[in-house]
Amino acid sequence: MLFEEGLSRYLPEYWKDGSDHLLALHKTNLLENTLGSKQRTRNYQGRSLRVADTETGFYYTNGQAYTLGVNSAYECLTGLHGDELLGRNMNELVDNRYFDRSVSLMVLEQGRTVTILQHVLKTGQKVMVTGNPVFDEEGKILLVVTTVKPLRNNKGKKVTGPTPANHLVELEGIGTVVAESEAMKQVVNRAIRAAYSDATVLIQGESGVGKEVVARIIHEYSPRKHKPFVVVNAAAIPGELFEAELFGYRPGAFTGARREGYPGLVKAAEGGTLFLDEISEVPLSAQVKLLRLIQNKEFYPLGSGQPERIDVRIVAASNQDLVKLVREGRFRQDLYYRLNVIPIYVPSLANRREDIIPLASHFFKLYTDRYNIKKILTPEACRELLGYRWPGNVRELQNLMERLVVLSSGVTITARMVATELEAQLEQPAACFSPGNPENLEKAVEEFEKDLIRHALQIYSSQEEASRALGIHRSTLARKIKKYFS
Repeated sequence: MLFEEGLSRYLPEYWKDGSDHLLALHKTNLLENTLGSKQRTRNYQGRSLRVADTETGFYYTNGQAYTLGVNSAYECLTGLHGDELLGRNMNELVDNRYFDRSVSLMVLEQGRTVTILQHVLKTGQKVMVTGNPVFDEEGKILLVVTTVKPLRNNKGKKVTGPTPANHLVELEGIGTVVAESEAMKQVVNRAIRAAYSDATVLIQGESGVGKEVVARIIHEYSPRKHKPFVVVNAAAIPGELFEAELFGYRPGAFTGARREGYPGLVKAAEGGTLFLDEISEVPLSAQVKLLRLIQNKEFYPLGSGQPERIDVRIVAASNQDLVKLVREGRFRQDLYYRLNVIPIYVPSLANRREDIIPLASHFFKLYTDRYNIKKILTPEACRELLGYRWPGNVRELQNLMERLVVLSSGVTITARMVATELEAQLEQPAACFSPGNPENLEKAVEEFEKDLIRHALQIYSSQEEASRALGIHRSTLARKIKKYFS
C-alpha cells in the first residue's frame, strides 16, 4: 500500500486537498503525470513517469526526505517492507544503516536526477536506483520518485535474490572490484560508508594492495563523483618542486616558472577528490601547508599573498608506518591526526588468500579479452598461485596474468608455466662482470650498477621505493637513470 492513514502530516500542505496527482498515487500506486502540458514539459521534458512493469521498484519521498511509501516490487527487490519505512526520514535510515547512501538526499541537494548503485545494508541487496525530482510551479522539489532495478550481470541476466557480498561488483568509473575474503568485504563496505561524508580518509597498506582502487570507490560513491578525481603521487614529484606542483604559482614566482603561471593540482580537483598517494613522501616544508589546506580549505599559490578557497575532499594513502615516521620526526604529528579521521587498512594479498583465485580469474579474462587470445587457466595452475607468497601483492598477480596470457605457448596454462614465471621474477640480476673478461674496472662497475638499477625499477612500483631498496637518494637514482637509460 503506497499511502496509509495518518501519513498526510508528511505531505506538502497543498497536497492535502485531494489533488489529481495525489489521487492517482493513492488509488493506483502509479505515478502518472496528470499536470497540464506546459508544466509537464517543465517537470518531465515531455515524459511521464509510471510503473510500466513488475520488475521496477518505486520509492517515494517528499521534499523534506520523508518516506511516503513504496510499491510491492520495491519490497521484493530489496527485502525491506513498506510498513517499516513509512514516514521515516532518509537521513535517519542512512544513519541506522538501512542503506549505504540515499539517492533522495542527493537529488534534494543537487536539484537534478541522480543515478547510483545502492547497497541495502539491512538485507545485503545491491540495486541500481534513479532519483527523479518533481518540481512545483516555483521550482521547488515537492516529491522525489526513485526507480529501483536489480543489478544485471554481463550477460544481461537478472540477479534474483540478495546479491552476495563476495559478488564481483562492476562499479562505474572503477571496473570490477573483487571482495571474496571477509577482510576485503570489510574494506569495501567501510569505503562505501565513508564516501557520503567529506571526512578525510587515510588508506594504509603495502605497495600493490589496491589502495587507489579503494580511493576510487570512495570518490565514485560520493556526491562528488561527477567532479574530478585527481591523483598526486608524492614520491614521483621532486621535493623542491612539490609545493609548486600541488599549490600552483603566480607568473614570475621563481626562475624557470611558466610565464602564464600554473594553477596546481589542488585547483584541478575543485569540487572533487584529491588523492594524495604515498603521503609519507611529502617534504616536511610542504606538510604545514597541506595541514592548512585540510583544516581551512584554503592554500597560498607560490608568489601570492592572498589565500585561495577550495572545495575539495582529501583522501591520502601510504605504504609506510606513519606513526613510526612521526616518532622519527619525519612526518608532522598534527598532519597525521588530520589525515587519520577515517582510517582504512588494506591487508596484503598473503593475508587474504581467498581473493587470489578470483583476482587471478578476473585478470586472466581481462587480458584474454583484451588481446583476443583463447587460453585456459588449469586448476593445477591455480593451486600453484595459492602456494606463492605474493610480495608484490595484487599488482604482482596482475602482471603475472598478463605475462602468462601474452607469452605462454599453447592454449592451456599449466602449473609448470606458472612456476617458471614465478621463479624467473625472483631471480637476482646476474653480475655482468666476469673475471675471464679483461674489462676496464670502471666500465664493469657501471654495467653492474646499470643491471642493479634496471632490476630495481622492474620490481618496485616507484623510483622512491627503488632508491630506498638500493640505499641511495632518489635524486641520485634519477641522475643515474638519465645517465644509463635516456
